Amino acid sequence: MELDHSNLLNEFEDFGLTPNLKVLIKCSELLKKYDITADTLVNHWIGFAATKLNNEAPSLENLGAFENDLSKELSAKTKIKSEPLSESPVIHNITTINQLAEDDELLVGYGTPARKSSVGAKRTSGLEGTPQNKRLAGLGQAYPVHSPSVFSPSTPGTSSKFSTRNNSGEVVAKYPADAVLDWTRTNERWQPKIQLHGTVETKLTTKYNYMFSRMRDKFDILEEQINVIGDLIKGKLGIEEFESNNVLKSDAFQTIGRICCDATSGSRLNTASLLLEGTRMISSGQSVPLDVSQLKEFSFFPGQVVAVEGSNPTGKKMVVTSITTPPINPVFKTDVSLEGPLNVMVACGPFTLSDDLEFAPLVEFIQQINTILPHLVIIMGPFLDVKNKKVESGELDHTYQEQFEIVMKELQTKISNHVQVCVIPSWRDVHYRAVYPTPPFQQENKLPNFHFFSDPCVLNVEGVFIALTSTDILFHLSKEEISVAPPGSDRMGRLVSHLFSQQSFYPLNPPAEEMSVDMEHADDYCKLTFTPHLLVVPSDLRFFIKNVNGCVVINSERAVKGISGGTYSRLQITGEGSSVQVKAEVVRI
Repeated sequence: MELDHSNLLNEFEDFGLTPNLKVLIKCSELLKKYDITADTLVNHWIGFAATKLNNEAPSLENLGAFENDLSKELSAKTKIKSEPLSESPVIHNITTINQLAEDDELLVGYGTPARKSSVGAKRTSGLEGTPQNKRLAGLGQAYPVHSPSVFSPSTPGTSSKFSTRNNSGEVVAKYPADAVLDWTRTNERWQPKIQLHGTVETKLTTKYNYMFSRMRDKFDILEEQINVIGDLIKGKLGIEEFESNNVLKSDAFQTIGRICCDATSGSRLNTASLLLEGTRMISSGQSVPLDVSQLKEFSFFPGQVVAVEGSNPTGKKMVVTSITTPPINPVFKTDVSLEGPLNVMVACGPFTLSDDLEFAPLVEFIQQINTILPHLVIIMGPFLDVKNKKVESGELDHTYQEQFEIVMKELQTKISNHVQVCVIPSWRDVHYRAVYPTPPFQQENKLPNFHFFSDPCVLNVEGVFIALTSTDILFHLSKEEISVAPPGSDRMGRLVSHLFSQQSFYPLNPPAEEMSVDMEHADDYCKLTFTPHLLVVPSDLRFFIKNVNGCVVINSERAVKGISGGTYSRLQITGEGSSVQVKAEVVRI
């Protein structure tokens, strides 16, 4: 029982949760009752809390409702496995579509939520100039009508909830653990040179119809990814060619492909739903189920490209004996030309509490910047978060673009011009393009010390390579990954290593449901073909700083967590020749 408690606590702590003993005992009972793992239970809880409880922590009071939801979902998956798919799909005509829409309106009238997937849901109408959240359109939401007088510009203020905190400035993580950092800026006149590394962002900044890729173009991109990574794995294994995955063969052989989920075995990846999708040239594009019962360790997620060794005695299922992942490239060798310690501050949005638009944490962060005066500040979106309650309900005093301009004006007028500032967008910025990769913000009157880059990107700062993404790939991977690993293994380090081995900022495919990934542009701008000196991956998962394959990886979480202040990071980078050293800490805002 104590082992169950320990496993549960470790899984909850990965998401920044520390439930008490009574809650852990109740969760242990659920593990035995439903015969599930701690990882499965915690993942279910995260999804349940996000959709039903506004991200509340687990307690004895809300575990009852959670158990009901868990029971329904597990029974639904069992039903999917046991029942064949209907051979007679429902075909709607204009009469039934209208009837569905009328039924939803009737349900809403009785206080019952309308079906999320209702066909033909009517869009709300508003006066011209009213902020309409297009991502939420069609869900039956009504937006208040604003009078022109309400659209007057306002400036960020101070939230009473945020101002009552008592842990501001607390250092919650250090790297190395015994690091002593002096934030005094000794070389005040030195301005580090900041350059974008990789493909020029011209294709992203010009107008284009994103998410309009043809199915064949998407297939060609995915096929090429397997071929490129397959060549790397062949070199690692020392073999000439891979064999087809569906060949009838009792002897062991090597094949290559992409991990997929068999939808008939459940909505999420599990050991019963593992498929290996082969390439067109090697396996005629066919998929084969994988039996991984003989593996002592493994880690899989949808979209992962791996080499599989095993046999296929029936021609219908491959019995796997070993898995080979792509080799991880070493840290990029470069000539570092720092004139002294490079002080950096990094923060990721949102920068206002989830129930207001006062931006009090942003004001506090700006004050910290002007106190320390680092050489470089990296500020990552979202700035006007689509998940903010005011945005969701449409209760804004001005348009989305006006609100964003206010935030940018606050940054450019209040931050010292001795500080270089890099601004990274997010697909969650409601005023901007909801697509990944996200183009850089277009600012007409930007100051010389402000630089705008895309998400993701790699920056070259005087020979130090810093990889950045504001997209929460670690959280998305943690929800989709299945693994068997030794007790006490480093789960966060393993998730990060997937980015390096798959050579991508976002290797998950299909992506998270909330993401809109443009495959063609992702193929140009989301590759991570080498290991950088520093990788910044802010996430809703618990903050950490660690060395992964020679790269210092920082998850500073977010500047705001719900209705309370979050964290940001401070770094000091030194280097000479091709050697780079990083000291860092995560600090409460």
